[in-house]
Amino acid sequence: MRILLITETVPYPLDSGGRIKTWHTLQVLARRHEVHLHAFIRDTGAGTGAAERALGAHAASVTLHLLPPGLAREARGLARSVTANQPFTVARHWSPEAARRMADAARATGADVVYADHLSMLPYAEPLGLPIVHDAHNVEYEIVRRYAATADPARRAFAEVEWRRLRAYERAAYERCQVITVVSSRDAEHLRALGVRRPEIHVGPIAFDHQSVCPVPSRGVPDGPPTVLFVGGLHWPPNAQGVAWCVEHVWPQVTRAVPGARFVIVGRASDGQRRALEATAGVSVVGYVDDVGEWFARARAFVIPLLSGGGMRVKMLEAFARGVPVVATPVGAEGIDARERDTWLAAESPGAFAEAVGRVLGDGALAAGMRARGLRLVEADYSVEAVGAKLEAALSGVSQD
Repeated sequence: MRILLITETVPYPLDSGGRIKTWHTLQVLARRHEVHLHAFIRDTGAGTGAAERALGAHAASVTLHLLPPGLAREARGLARSVTANQPFTVARHWSPEAARRMADAARATGADVVYADHLSMLPYAEPLGLPIVHDAHNVEYEIVRRYAATADPARRAFAEVEWRRLRAYERAAYERCQVITVVSSRDAEHLRALGVRRPEIHVGPIAFDHQSVCPVPSRGVPDGPPTVLFVGGLHWPPNAQGVAWCVEHVWPQVTRAVPGARFVIVGRASDGQRRALEATAGVSVVGYVDDVGEWFARARAFVIPLLSGGGMRVKMLEAFARGVPVVATPVGAEGIDARERDTWLAAESPGAFAEAVGRVLGDGALAAGMRARGLRLVEADYSVEAVGAKLEAALSGVSQD
């Protein structure tokens, strides 16, 4: 098939779960199909050329659409949200020029199907008159609904309105798709609960290329102080919320039990976020790095202290693949088919979370067993090959009549 793959962000470099998922989707599709990629960039910086070259190794063509960030774009998104009756989450990604170029590309390439990667791409896909395969990275309304339940009052009012608009939009938009892929059976249940019945819903988790990383067990227990790691951008509200909860309520209990322990946070963070988090003893915010490998190599435990969110945690797969034991809230582990205690420790309250982190740091046999089982899980169920087979099965349901 000739596939027009449209996605809301350039899937390179592989520094976020969404980018990792889209990168592997492109790889899998390009093995058997002619793929024409359209993606959005936020600027035309030095990394653009490298991204085009990396993506061009798989796609038949690569087209990047500039959608610069800033208050002007957010204002246009709010205006479109009102006039087009769309959630702000969707409307903020709209560009009339990009829509015209995608329509031209669909005609010029003779595309058989449009693969809409992320909910925000459906407004671009629908006018093309092609069968739509929608890759639902998340059930978006559920993420915002959960966030609204735990957010501060200033953000809660907007989130309460937004999740209801998202739910209505998702229910209507999904009915116009021919195939929907979701990352977990839980997300599939959410869609069916919405009343989505007509499109086929396929469950296909995010792939992780475990062969590209060197697991920590091959080097033994890391030297230095007991280090606990979190990787994720704090520009995403659920990450910021979860890390703040961990630093305020969990970390003081950990350091009382394990003197000298360090909590390292790797990912985008504002100056204000950095100052607030580092005010707690033993906490350091590294910020964005090109390669997280060295930080995993220093870590004795990896934490996912999320209180809201949805979809699937690629960061959990990466910790498994790199051989670092995981402690997570139930929300933080959603989407991963891994038995708790075998591969990770679950904890919901601050006390239970701190106790679980302390166990991993203090019990070498427990940590070694978790490392080995986590790595085996990634190899068996989340490899590019295993996930790719599921995606091809989903595409087999696309009718081009």
